[in-house]
Amino acid sequence: MKIITPEKRTIPDIILKDSDCYLSNPNLKRANTQISYTSEHVSELVRCSNDPVYFARNYIKIVSLDEGLIPFNLYDFQVKLINNFHNNRFNICKMPRQTGKALALDTPIPTISGWSTMGDVAVGDTILSPSGSPVSVTMKTETMYDHDCYKIYFDNGEEIVADSDHLWQVNGSYWRTGSRTITSNQIYKIYQNRKQNKRGKGVPGSLYINASNPIEFSNSDLKIDPYLLGIWIGDGFSTDGIIIANKEDYSEYKSRFEVEYERDDGNYITFKIKDLKNILKEYNLISNKHIPIEYLRSSYQDRLSLLRGLMDTDGAVSNNTRSFEFYQKNYDLVCQVVELLASLGIKSKIRSKRIKGNNYYTVSFTTLEQVFNLPRKLKKVNNKKLPRSQDTRHYIQKIEKVDSVPVACISVDSDDHLFLCGKTFIPTHNSTTCVSYLLHYILFNANVTIGILANKASTSRELLGRLQLSYEALPKWVQQGIVSWNKGSIELENKSKIIASSTSASAVRGYSFNILFLDEFAFVPNHIADSFFASTYPTITSGKSTKVIIVSTPNGMNHFYRTWHDAEKGKNTYVATDVHWSEVPGRDDEWKEETIKNTSEQQFKAEFECLSGDTLVKVSKDGIEKTISLEELYNSIGH
Repeated sequence: MKIITPEKRTIPDIILKDSDCYLSNPNLKRANTQISYTSEHVSELVRCSNDPVYFARNYIKIVSLDEGLIPFNLYDFQVKLINNFHNNRFNICKMPRQTGKALALDTPIPTISGWSTMGDVAVGDTILSPSGSPVSVTMKTETMYDHDCYKIYFDNGEEIVADSDHLWQVNGSYWRTGSRTITSNQIYKIYQNRKQNKRGKGVPGSLYINASNPIEFSNSDLKIDPYLLGIWIGDGFSTDGIIIANKEDYSEYKSRFEVEYERDDGNYITFKIKDLKNILKEYNLISNKHIPIEYLRSSYQDRLSLLRGLMDTDGAVSNNTRSFEFYQKNYDLVCQVVELLASLGIKSKIRSKRIKGNNYYTVSFTTLEQVFNLPRKLKKVNNKKLPRSQDTRHYIQKIEKVDSVPVACISVDSDDHLFLCGKTFIPTHNSTTCVSYLLHYILFNANVTIGILANKASTSRELLGRLQLSYEALPKWVQQGIVSWNKGSIELENKSKIIASSTSASAVRGYSFNILFLDEFAFVPNHIADSFFASTYPTITSGKSTKVIIVSTPNGMNHFYRTWHDAEKGKNTYVATDVHWSEVPGRDDEWKEETIKNTSEQQFKAEFECLSGDTLVKVSKDGIEKTISLEELYNSIGH
């Protein structure tokens, strides 16, 4: 593999005064800042303007967790991509898959109907993603052995065993903008190389993974009101549909439920809910208090109502705070409450205390959501107090190398490739070359607008975050001054801007783009892609220099497939660039052989040789069976 090393430049940078920094960021120049350029600066700017490859070699930097910001050492296929982007209006690029995500076979995997494990989950199963939406498993490897493995410890008590190449989308203080996708081995190295700190017991500004969004489940046909079930689990008789409550709370309960009879027991009221016992039997709850899976996989409002019932009975809040606690001595039930909170997008922690020979557990958490119905508890909550950022982050406390265990990889049908694992829903998991070119374009062209679009806005914003990180590493004499700098857009003093959004007709309506960059476009549903192009494409074709860059791995015989093959056959004006798996660093025949052994020849052709799974067939000739594409079959029979 040929690496093109950067040409070394020693032009000194310009030091900015504090007043010339954008929002006090010393890495960004404020708009309308006056600086003095030397002749060498001018000459270098002209050269960069005319040659985006030269610009990338010398001024684009990327993150290495071992070495920090390092030069972008381009491979030859990346040089080809940048030149194609620069010299052609319409580009479509077919890219191989990245590596998989190998987890121990006993790793819990939440599904829409309950729980599975990495060992048991299968292609076609619907599991959960951190976006809150269910995703389908599209590929799974055979069980793999003898991989280097690591155990990652999170601050909420979760422990996950993954192999060295497992990908994690993490955040940290090592960079200013966006998340980074790194391997278990990279996390291990960075934690080995830095001293421990108090908060994460790992490294300064410990790495963390953002908590999942609330999970979207459809409404279930629940036979017991979720709030009532929470009340019964907390203060109900385990053998009957009878509940005990203090008199102040009873009036609230009586207004909600059909009470069959009640008995005054001094400071308490014991009451029975009509027909509750019979329904409890149907859910196997008599003498077996737990949260049925139907309730843990019901709608957001159902789950929130259940939580309110649990908190009204066994929950508390410190006065004038949003620091909530749930108390129980039934550990299995405590774990279900943690799962319930995780499904609502709420991070929690468990601690225990031994009292008179028994373990009692406390689940602590904070949230902006209202978790009580009872007035006496509601009045203690400080509704103006906001949660800390730490309360929505799963910090990696430590990571250690462990004995190798059997592992497996899966892929899911989402453009961010993320899914949830573990009992507390830990989120676990392509385009520096494109970022380099887009950065060059807005720096050296005035009054232009670039759209970075993906199937989900979060993915496009992550790409913009990479661009912003590279921008901050530029010398000040190369930078355009910043007018605005946000998670979803930036604007420069040369009146050029970049907007990150989802690929939908409505998301970008009203904009006139000079470049549309469409990431993982094969994963945008056909009807959305068709609607998008119908509304947006005319503004592109009306210009003489406007560009479209489409980058994706294949995903069936869809719009991306049609555009790619029309480009290959000269039926459209797109320049087709096929990046072969062997052009990616670290991939050789030995890697190919091992990958096929751990998956299959068909999966390798689909995932790495970029032949869509829908286009592969098995044929037999002279007793030898092989997997080929439909095109290969078509050509082999003389058409």
